[in-house]
Amino acid sequence: MDLKKIGGLVLGLAIIVGVIVLALKLISGAAAVVGGLFNTILGILLILALVVIVIWMFSYAKKHRKK
Repeated sequence: MDLKKIGGLVLGLAIIVGVIVLALKLISGAAAVVGGLFNTILGILLILALVVIVIWMFSYAKKHRKK
């Protein structure tokens, strides 16, 4: 093998490794975004549930007020 073939082989392997690393970074980034979105949705649902519970508590107390 001469120097051009070795250089081409090294360059080709470097490009393949670079593409694999880029794909893995993109996949892990997408997973992080999805995880963050899931946590945000859970947080919003939790806040809404707490608001509903508080509204229910006040309506229950209003109905069962001692006179």
